[in-house]
Amino acid sequence: ESKREEGNEMRAAFNFYARQLSFADEYVLTAPKDKRKEMIRNDALPSVTAVIASDLDRRDLYRNQFLTAIDDAVAEVAYQVRLKQPEEVDVTDVVTLVNEAHEACENWFSLIPSQDVEEAVAAVMLKDAK
Repeated sequence: ESKREEGNEMRAAFNFYARQLSFADEYVLTAPKDKRKEMIRNDALPSVTAVIASDLDRRDLYRNQFLTAIDDAVAEVAYQVRLKQPEEVDVTDVVTLVNEAHEACENWFSLIPSQDVEEAVAAVMLKDAK
């Protein structure tokens, strides 16, 4: 993964954040009440390790969706430029890909607790004030 980060600053940024995460030794099960009861009865509660792995996998999924959409958008723009027919440029695919990248990025950022975002913004504001 570190080799892939060298050529992609966005991948490196996503991965840097994920490496800084620390997890508790417990979790809160947010399933509906009936589902929770069923899981408890069937001894099917996930382990803390499984929950952490699932969280990290989800972050990797959103990161990969973002990076793939950006790579595809860059390739599509390069293709359109090679055509050298400005009057016939079709930006539909590029717009779709940029929207996919935006959605993946929004999904990834939605996993960050709002308190962490507030603390980060405050730290940047403090640094800028100096």
